[in-house]
Amino acid sequence: MEMSGFLVTSAALLFIANGQSNYDMLMEVDKKHVDMAIRYANKNSEIQKNNPKEHLNFFKVVGQSEINAREFKINLLLKATDCPKASRDSEHKHRPECHFKSRRPYINCVVCRKDFHDPYIDCVLDKDVKKQDNIRYDKCTFLLHGGPTMLLLPAEEDLQTGCLDCF
Repeated sequence: MEMSGFLVTSAALLFIANGQSNYDMLMEVDKKHVDMAIRYANKNSEIQKNNPKEHLNFFKVVGQSEINAREFKINLLLKATDCPKASRDSEHKHRPECHFKSRRPYINCVVCRKDFHDPYIDCVLDKDVKKQDNIRYDKCTFLLHGGPTMLLLPAEEDLQTGCLDCF
């Protein structure tokens, strides 16, 4: 009895380690953005210069995706698989039948949009993410809506003295 439980657990961990169930557990809106990143990365020859014929597939989401009515951001990892790269644009999406190759670097992608603009997609080798931090921050940091600004802060001469509620 214990051995069959071990086999089921091992099989489940192998399936999760393969990354396929991670994709299946994503919300539909996240899947849409993940597929955008997969399409972008598989078409980008600079990312695939060492192995241009391998399909890059979704591996996992890094952190939490951020979604609201006007803005979104998702950061994810892709990895090379044993599947050949698709020949048609419509086939550049997550493919559950593909298995990840070992000893291949992760590709770190971010997909974001601010205020109904076109999505910004950036994919780089995971080891090179620090080089892109400033660009990603500028493109993907959400705008602050309705918060206090410098214009709302009182000037020093506007401060009243002698009352308890003035500070």
